[in-house]
Amino acid sequence: MVIASQDDTASMELETMLNRMQKLVLQYVRDGQSTDQAVVEYHSPDQLYKRIDFELPDEASGIDGTFDLIKSTLQYSVNAWNPRFMDKLYASTNPIGVISELLLAVLNSNAHVYHVSPVLTLMEIEVTKATAKLLGMGDKGGGLLCPGGSASNLLAMITARNTLYPTIKTEGYMPRPFNPAADYGKLTIFTSTHSHYSISKSAQVLGLGSSNVVQVPVDDDGCMHTDALAQLLQESIARGETPFFINATAGTTVLGAFDPIREISVIAKKFNCWLHVDGSWGASAVFSQHLMATQSWLDGSELADTFTINPHKLLGVPLQCSMLLTPHQGHLLFAKANSLKADYLFHGNPYDLGDGTVGCGRRPDAAKIFLAWKFYGREGLGQRVELAVSKAAQFTDLVRQRYSHGFLLVKDPCPFLQICFWFIPSGLPIATWRQQHIYDDKLSSITREIHRRLNASGQFMVDHAPVKDIPDFFRVVINAPSVNVHRDLSLLLDAIETISKDIDWLNYLSS
Repeated sequence: MVIASQDDTASMELETMLNRMQKLVLQYVRDGQSTDQAVVEYHSPDQLYKRIDFELPDEASGIDGTFDLIKSTLQYSVNAWNPRFMDKLYASTNPIGVISELLLAVLNSNAHVYHVSPVLTLMEIEVTKATAKLLGMGDKGGGLLCPGGSASNLLAMITARNTLYPTIKTEGYMPRPFNPAADYGKLTIFTSTHSHYSISKSAQVLGLGSSNVVQVPVDDDGCMHTDALAQLLQESIARGETPFFINATAGTTVLGAFDPIREISVIAKKFNCWLHVDGSWGASAVFSQHLMATQSWLDGSELADTFTINPHKLLGVPLQCSMLLTPHQGHLLFAKANSLKADYLFHGNPYDLGDGTVGCGRRPDAAKIFLAWKFYGREGLGQRVELAVSKAAQFTDLVRQRYSHGFLLVKDPCPFLQICFWFIPSGLPIATWRQQHIYDDKLSSITREIHRRLNASGQFMVDHAPVKDIPDFFRVVINAPSVNVHRDLSLLLDAIETISKDIDWLNYLSS
């Protein structure tokens, strides 16, 4: 078999494969939505190597051989269409999401310059403008799409550095006291102890050093302490450093806490710092008019210099789809701060979006959120978020009601859509275990062992995590619209109790 070289051959080959793929995909989605099917048929890496042929051949496998591999891939992969997939901050996509990915695959466009992706470029400009307006950024708001929230946060930090200290672009990073003539000292970054690791990773990439990322304490709800932030900024200046970047988080990864953006903005302006908001997880709440009217989660968003939001998380848009927004000239800000004048590619067209990024080739991910917005409307996207919030509150009630069974909420009420709790087996006093931190290691061990057995069963996928000074707990993310509180979530708690009964905890914890 050779690669198709004629248009009619390619179209006929595609028709054959699409017909086969349609049946496989529809069955996969049906299986995922069935309560009788596991989330994953779990196998270790060694076992998968025995079940799937991963060797790449010299001779073509053809349609039959390739589709055997596709079937195996579907069989042994995690089925995110299953409502019992509650492990990460995303769930399955939806029908329009699948169609949008098919559209992008057929077009195979590069969204770096307008003349090779005209329609997709305008989709990106308009959808970032519209989302910025939802955040209150006005008519000058807009932005770019990046390959994930970490990439958006990185581009935000690069843009902040290049805007505030443009000499670094050409002369390199040479702060005082190493360069007495520099107009900046060692650059420092401020973020909460519960923020995403990508902030420290960005500091590494920029050569600023992760040790110059100042971790700001949080309150009992996981929100940044603004008084502590101001104090730490003053201490940084006293050391001869130059604070330049403050990251506020709108929906932390573990607990789902929202930092007080408006209060942090006042401090950022006082200390001449760039204010970035990492709203990768929680900012999709902006699509709900009800939540924006009743919750203060995103209050002050319009005051951010840059703002990350990931529709591929809470809105069900296919991975990856991350926006970096700004109220300052929209996407033109990023070109102004980051352009290298690569004239062989960029010819001065303000619609050439790639000029504002640190890369070249760009997948036109904006089309996915654009089509989802067209299909569902803001109202439909907002209702998805509202449904998740409602079910999270109901599941919190279920956990609270099972206190006598050994379930204990880490935060009550939960800040957002992550329900975090411990399970303490029968015979071990709950209150004593949490009051006396000498038992924290044992509590983490219990969580990890039940988690290992639960996920290996394939019936559920949840995660566990610690935060500073708090031992490992279960973290269940409520996201999928199809999750049922009693059919799925109540059964999850039952499964944890059942697993616990099969373990001799006294011997396990003493070993």
